[in-house]
Amino acid sequence: MAGVPGRRGVLPVGNRQPVGKGPLKGPALILAADHRARGVMTIEAYSAYLGALRAAMTHCDGILATVQPLAHLAGTFEASQRTYLSLNRTGLADTPFELDDRPVATVARAVSMGCTGIKHMTRIDMTNPETASALELLGRVLEESRLAGIEALVESVVWRDGAMARDTDSIVYAAVIAHDMGAPLLKVPIPDVEPGRARVEAVGRVVSSVGVPVLFLGGPRRVADGASAGAGSHSHAGKKEDTVDTASIRDRVLSEVRDVMTGGAAGLAIGRALMLDPDPRDMARQVADVVHGRNRNHGA
Repeated sequence: MAGVPGRRGVLPVGNRQPVGKGPLKGPALILAADHRARGVMTIEAYSAYLGALRAAMTHCDGILATVQPLAHLAGTFEASQRTYLSLNRTGLADTPFELDDRPVATVARAVSMGCTGIKHMTRIDMTNPETASALELLGRVLEESRLAGIEALVESVVWRDGAMARDTDSIVYAAVIAHDMGAPLLKVPIPDVEPGRARVEAVGRVVSSVGVPVLFLGGPRRVADGASAGAGSHSHAGKKEDTVDTASIRDRVLSEVRDVMTGGAAGLAIGRALMLDPDPRDMARQVADVVHGRNRNHGA
């Protein structure tokens, strides 16, 4: 099997195709929904959480999530939509052991659930010796995924002072390490540079450093500030002050999406910017329109 590397290129995953689908080619909008298992309480009420995910999935090309949400959403996906089981979640947010991110599910579980692939996060902290074990684990997961014939979506990031590094050099560094270890699909942060040309060029630099599709983490870092008050019920949507906040958040998200796609990304993996929006379905539609080139230049 031969892949075609490039800005949106694809490399083969293994000797057989992922469950029911080939490798992701892009453009694609993937709903990132594995936060809660790491202690990031996006929407506390579980029924409201599932409702937001179902609404957003109307316009998404796939979802990455942990075992329970994927199990409860089973049967609601379109045949074309991709599913990625998130494997390692022991690195709870804002804990002393956050870097110690061990598996809580297996590649075999993903296969048994009929998933397209798995999602695995690797933090690279040059000051912490646990990084060596994290990279060893990544190697094992990549090999298991290859042998199982399912796609491995790898979120590879530099971890510095307890947070994800968002400078372009660090993003390239982590992407290259995971790529050269064999990751067939990457998920990385959006470079923290000025919007517009500088951000487009930074994204292009990341994409050109590897030969597989690259998804970028979507949404401003503080996206929840203006949206979390209504998470779960979305009851704040009619208030003037929150409507202003929502419009501002949407504008910032869509600006990022336009720059990322112009820079050559295969797509985005977005979570809170969709599910915490007062109307997850409509927000997902707007983002999907940009990702798929239906509204790429609007507002640029």
